[in-house]
Amino acid sequence: MELSVLDLAVVGPGRTPEQSLRDVVEVARTAEQHGYHRFWVAEHHAAPATAGSSPAVLLAYIAAATTSLRVGSGGVMLPNHAPLVVAEQFAVLQALHNGRVDLGVGRSSGGNTASTALDRALRRGQRATADFPALIDELAHWLHHSFDEDHEFAALPMSPRISAPPELFVLGASENGARIAAERGLPFVYGHHLGATKARPAAVDRYRSAFAGENPYVIASVNVVCADTDELAEEEAMAVALSEVQGREGADVIETRLRYLAGQALADAQVIRGGPETVMREIHALADRLGADEMMLVPFEHTGIGRSRTLRSVARARLAVG
Repeated sequence: MELSVLDLAVVGPGRTPEQSLRDVVEVARTAEQHGYHRFWVAEHHAAPATAGSSPAVLLAYIAAATTSLRVGSGGVMLPNHAPLVVAEQFAVLQALHNGRVDLGVGRSSGGNTASTALDRALRRGQRATADFPALIDELAHWLHHSFDEDHEFAALPMSPRISAPPELFVLGASENGARIAAERGLPFVYGHHLGATKARPAAVDRYRSAFAGENPYVIASVNVVCADTDELAEEEAMAVALSEVQGREGADVIETRLRYLAGQALADAQVIRGGPETVMREIHALADRLGADEMMLVPFEHTGIGRSRTLRSVARARLAVG
């Protein structure tokens, strides 16, 4: 089973966005050095706690700093963009970086909460979510030069027109996203890391049962903290959760309530945490439970140093068990 990485470009306490973006590049180098298969970045907007608003731009830098690691988007929020623009951006990346670029697409705005103002700022129409399947189809036609002869875009050449376009993945956490991927015979990336309140495990079963083709492929993302021991990992995970809860609730929350809310946050985020053996065991158990072909780790850490530590620890454990 391949292990991959999704880095959310978190801006932790005391860190600047500039530092956080450079952290992402260092974490990507760590992932490459320790044998991870893919390294993806996300698209978030109007979200001060994350610095990753432009996957294509960030991927260009990451790809230039690595040599063999697959790099990709987890994902580009397709209703925010014209499919032709996305196709051309990723065709440039694919052409420049030896065909090791993945294109994962989702349908949300990339905002932490639903916001009419954000939708207007992004020029998202009222039918943005409903139009997602059609946008995927258009994107695939651009990538593969496959418009029908009588289509209005058939005579428009994509630039650059490359022979091997990036592979297209559909991101989702619900049965609806799974159905969209299955009907098009595309790989499905199940967002388990989004937490128990958003991610529906039945989506993976729906994807496999409805898949149009012979080789369904599921990647499942999962929040992970790995340290030398179970106790240290629990402390690291709790520190991250406490910081996030305090930022949300304010400084006046009493400590007992703060720790209670942090524990709830860890449970909802479904964070796998522990020493290397514990984490590897739980990753495999989750993969078996979901029927995932590949696991994408989301290091649940505020710093690049912490995220790299988690990736190194998991990689060592993987080597130890063969």
